[in-house]
Amino acid sequence: MMKQFLILSSIISLSLFSSDKIGRLPVYKIAVESLSNTDETIALRDFIKEQIQSTSRGLVSLPLKNSELGTWEFDKEGNPSEETMHSFQRLSGIDKLLLVSTEDGQAVISFVDILHQKLEYRNSLPDSLSKTLVSDFLGFLDKKNIYLALSETGSGSAAQLKINSLKPTYVAGEPIRFEIESTEDNYVYVVLVPENQKGEPVLLFPNQIQNDNFIRKGDRVTIPDKRISFRASSTPSKDRIRAFASREEWKEFQLRGKKEDSFYRLLPPAVTGTKTTARSMMVVPNSLTASIEQSPVMEWEYQILSR
Repeated sequence: MMKQFLILSSIISLSLFSSDKIGRLPVYKIAVESLSNTDETIALRDFIKEQIQSTSRGLVSLPLKNSELGTWEFDKEGNPSEETMHSFQRLSGIDKLLLVSTEDGQAVISFVDILHQKLEYRNSLPDSLSKTLVSDFLGFLDKKNIYLALSETGSGSAAQLKINSLKPTYVAGEPIRFEIESTEDNYVYVVLVPENQKGEPVLLFPNQIQNDNFIRKGDRVTIPDKRISFRASSTPSKDRIRAFASREEWKEFQLRGKKEDSFYRLLPPAVTGTKTTARSMMVVPNSLTASIEQSPVMEWEYQILSR
């Protein structure tokens, strides 16, 4: 990631980034494997591969060798067994591992995060509902792709946005509040990408109080609102703030959050309670992330120090 520097004032300077991943398709390289050689399992595996490939939801890798597949066992929290830890060491060149099996009349899908060595998704349904199971998984994968797009893509530097009052360093637990100014009329989306939370971004603006994110030229908005508590994480890290400027509202997304949450999360309709149909499985998800990829983005990094 290449760094430039933006001088915010005579006292504070923060790093401004232009990501080397800007413009790339925000999808993961996925190995799709079956855990048995039954006709039902092979058919389910091939169906999932076709769905991922035909809708560009991921880059499907070449099949793994038997020596690479190994053992995959996880506890209820998704943590791997000791033998599974050895299996992780056999893999390289992929981001995710999708495992398909059929057990006692049940179709089972497991999705493993290779980088963080953790089970991210596991669900099962009767064989007769295997397509519904695949649909549920694709909704989960859409969410992961959106998180990836928010974290790593954008059309380049958003010169029409300025940030003030964000410091280069914070102490763990210290309140964080800053100001965004737009030099053009824009819909503005501000995202926190935390280093210590698997890269899953949190939408800081708009939020449950500041739900109008259209900022006119010359206007300044404090983020978050003073009625919201936003603090640096409790552990040392390097977190990033990404601000997107869009001429159009991101209508294909839904804001979802509970009243007790500090911030809403940005999720696609597929994972916000909207009913999923067989037809929706064929919707090309690029339309979900296109507005993110095409929006100019500015990025600032700040370091969180231990107390």
